[in-house]
Amino acid sequence: MHGRTAMAMALLPLFLLQPKRTSAQSPRPDTIGQRWTYDGLTGPYVAEVAATGLRVPFGLAFLPDGRALLSDRPTGRLALLDLRSGRVTALEGGPAVYDSIDAGMLDVVVHPDYARNGWVFYAFAERTDSGKTTVVERAQVRGSRLVDRQRLFAAYPAVATDFHFGARLALRDGYLFIGLGERHMQDLAQELWTDHGKIVRLFDDGRVPRDNPFVGRAGARPEIWSLGHRNPHGLAFHPTTGDLWESEHGPLGGDEVNVIRRGANYGWPEVTFGREYSGGFVGDGRTEAPGMEPPIHHYASSAALSGLAFYTGAAFPAWRGNLFMGAMTPRYLARLIITPGAPPREERMLLEQRWRVRVVQQGPDGFLYLGIERTHPSLDDGMIVRLRPGP
Repeated sequence: MHGRTAMAMALLPLFLLQPKRTSAQSPRPDTIGQRWTYDGLTGPYVAEVAATGLRVPFGLAFLPDGRALLSDRPTGRLALLDLRSGRVTALEGGPAVYDSIDAGMLDVVVHPDYARNGWVFYAFAERTDSGKTTVVERAQVRGSRLVDRQRLFAAYPAVATDFHFGARLALRDGYLFIGLGERHMQDLAQELWTDHGKIVRLFDDGRVPRDNPFVGRAGARPEIWSLGHRNPHGLAFHPTTGDLWESEHGPLGGDEVNVIRRGANYGWPEVTFGREYSGGFVGDGRTEAPGMEPPIHHYASSAALSGLAFYTGAAFPAWRGNLFMGAMTPRYLARLIITPGAPPREERMLLEQRWRVRVVQQGPDGFLYLGIERTHPSLDDGMIVRLRPGP
């Protein structure tokens, strides 16, 4: 979807789809294998606990052998998950990670050609003498260690705040895309001399492609691909078009889903559907402006959108092509159906659980896997939950 289509769809009303009923059990202290059955709009599905013992699972990526890599934000660790047993094994040899508020071990992804090259990529917050910043490395997994670590990128400059690091990663066709927050310094999102508030595009070895939109422009960072972002928390490629989709946090409302274009400006803080936390307008209150890309979809109230995944598997045929993402403030899993020229439709799933869904990924078995953060006083641990078809 390009400019005019996106703008038209951004103005369309949201049609909310709710399941007819659910048959969720009352939550108990969770153990691996515990399950809840739901009657969704497209048929029954089961949510079952696949792993526990985490704090805030932020990234999830599957290896060809069926195991998964996990990032646990506040512990600063990467780990291996055996999906058959639920066993989580911390990886040794990782970087020194800074943890505070939004900082920590962030996203992790596996190279599409992992079977040949063995590379995994991860983002984390680092503290330096001049401040804190987002760093991306690649490494290989050997046994329970990270080896051959290579530093690919550090967002410029390091700054003092502990907010809005992003950071999501996406790999395709030899390119690495990195979604970076504006570090709660909103004017940086429109400044080309800094990486903050940008989507960055590199080759997967860290080099800057010569066809990036701002290469050669005086005072601009050559790695920048798009600008005007507040705090990206999801990146995913559309399975048919190959377009890069992004979700990002607004302030008080204004959370967005965007299709990322080369050199495009997504408006923050010049245009937004959100408001300041005080309730006042952001800037002069504009929601659109010439030369700034409108969102495909936005939320009027705070949604705190998290990781994105397009479903392409065989386990849920009715879900193919749908976009899944967590909404961490109202606390549900969103199934978003976006069709060109039609209003967006959303099924709100798992509402009764009150889970903060941090990450969504499709597994090699065709099931959906969710990284869950829980904040109830008696349930302060995180877990991995699997969605599979119901009986």
